[in-house]
Amino acid sequence: MMKKELAHIALTIFGIFTLAVHGNAQELTEEFLAELKVLPLRSALARGIQKNLELQIQELNIPISRQEVTATEAEFDPAVDASFFSLEQKSPTGSSFSTEETFNLSRETGGDIGIRKKFTFGLQSRLSFEVSRSMNNSATDALRPQYHNFLILNLTQPLLRDFGTKVNTANLRISKNQVNQTVYNYMERAQRIASEIELAYYELAEALEVLRYRIESRELARELLRGNREKFERGLVPITEVQQAETAVAARDEQVVFARQQVEMVSNRLKDFLEIRPGDPLYGELFATEKIPGVDQSFPDLEKALAVALEKRPDLERQRIDIANRDIRLEFCRNQRLPRIDLEATLGVNGLSGGDRLITFGGTTASSPLVGDYLDSLSRMAEHDGYEWFVGLRFSYPLGNRAAKARFRRADWEKRQAIYRLKRLEGKVETEVKNALVAVVRSAERVRVAERFERLAEKTLEQEMERLKEGLSDTFHILDLQDDLIEACIRKTTALVDFHQGLASLYRAMGTNLERFRIIAEINMKEITHAE
Repeated sequence: MMKKELAHIALTIFGIFTLAVHGNAQELTEEFLAELKVLPLRSALARGIQKNLELQIQELNIPISRQEVTATEAEFDPAVDASFFSLEQKSPTGSSFSTEETFNLSRETGGDIGIRKKFTFGLQSRLSFEVSRSMNNSATDALRPQYHNFLILNLTQPLLRDFGTKVNTANLRISKNQVNQTVYNYMERAQRIASEIELAYYELAEALEVLRYRIESRELARELLRGNREKFERGLVPITEVQQAETAVAARDEQVVFARQQVEMVSNRLKDFLEIRPGDPLYGELFATEKIPGVDQSFPDLEKALAVALEKRPDLERQRIDIANRDIRLEFCRNQRLPRIDLEATLGVNGLSGGDRLITFGGTTASSPLVGDYLDSLSRMAEHDGYEWFVGLRFSYPLGNRAAKARFRRADWEKRQAIYRLKRLEGKVETEVKNALVAVVRSAERVRVAERFERLAEKTLEQEMERLKEGLSDTFHILDLQDDLIEACIRKTTALVDFHQGLASLYRAMGTNLERFRIIAEINMKEITHAE
């Protein structure tokens, strides 16, 4: 009798301590759940697309690539050049017409200004105006100083190599296509981030459900413990029944703590995707998810899903643009194998005037009819007193032409690589779609099986509880069946979450996961125009 009383006292003290600890843990956990703020899935996705720094980094590549287009277009912009010079030359001479005995002396000052332009069909042009003022000590020149003006137009038109708009705009068309590629890169990254957010969202939903089931499991054990204590005090069960229930409470309390740990870790990962940092009003918030929908949802079959994916996947579009770029490069390199034959032409007018200087030669004194100032030189140039023209063909061809041929072969092989990459990517897309559909279909089947198992486990536990009341069962069996019921509930939740994660993966594989939630990344899709 003494031993039973000591056991009862010890049990009472231990029970009070255990209830205090467990009650405190339960209170903290329930308080944690009560403070959770529901975060709708669409709101999470919208925030992630708007705030995610990785996506913002990717978005900046779009204006960066547009600057490359501008730089390439600038190749066809007019350019102005100018020069100024001053020259003095004194050289020995044996001419008898020099005013000095042994030297020719000349001074010249001048400059020129011109405008150059390259046209998209290959023509290169330069219009220049040159002016100079010169003096010399020649005894035969009747003008001192002399004013020269020249207006000259130079044209060079390739006839084979570098001929045509397609050849000369190859780099420009490629750079425009690369803008489109950066847009599709951005869209792909946006879809991937949205998929990661959605997957993390459902992981949080699962973790919260598991936490609730763990709390429920612990409460079942606590109810069993209270019942066993009452039976022990009435002498209906041995002390081991109470101890076994207490052990179960402690074990399930540990499961509750671990489940809460999972909730907090997944929640932190979701906050990372949403760029919720210190200083953000949402930083201190605890999030709960919306209720997980059931599996009675429609989704496309394999044929339709593949058709949509092949049409809308940004990475496929990006690779198709890469093939287009390879075509442009191949066409350019094909042209570069041709000989260079350039048609060159020059057309110019000039004018001359100068100070009057009488010349005596053979007893005759004369002056130049071109006497005048600088403006007279300009007037004579405008009246075409002097002119020049030139037309010619220039031919060049490197013997063997190995460099151009090697670049053409390389461009051809790189195009074939791009085609193989597209085919390989299409294969990967097909596999992604198939696997996502398998996950959706099989997860839905698992949910239905888990629901049946859950009903059976619940019914079995109820029957065993009735047997316990009649003294035909024991704590061990009850705890075992409680575990079966909770694990069945958790398996159902896991299957349901897998179903929705499978749907997220399916719509991501189709390239429509943003459309699904009516979310559009903030870029100007009108700028996507394939160069031809």
